[in-house]
Amino acid sequence: MFEGKYGTYWISDGILFVDYKPDLIVTLKVAKRIARDRMEFQQDKEYPIFSNLDGIIGSHSEARHYLVHEGSLLIKALALYSTSPIAIRLTEFYLRTLTHKIPTQLFQYKNNALRFLEPYTQ
Repeated sequence: MFEGKYGTYWISDGILFVDYKPDLIVTLKVAKRIARDRMEFQQDKEYPIFSNLDGIIGSHSEARHYLVHEGSLLIKALALYSTSPIAIRLTEFYLRTLTHKIPTQLFQYKNNALRFLEPYTQ
């Protein structure tokens, strides 16, 4: 397990899990730090990622663009999980407005997100 400035990272059953800190607004600076922390933790190995967005309360446009492009390195597939109405609305907008290079979906149920990632654990 790794505790970064903006989130906690760990690997279980071939999936990298990320939980973001509460009340997080993702600016470009924050997005770059999140991507750097994640990639350092991964040690150049690709993983499917389960990203718990419940702590995120806002994001800036340039941060979203960065995460879709440079910030998606070493990601096989991305399951975005949230039960927070704010995070869900932000993520739905993010998914509609940006083209993703990797398989990416939003889930409100953890089991569905894990099923989505399972084929990418091989």
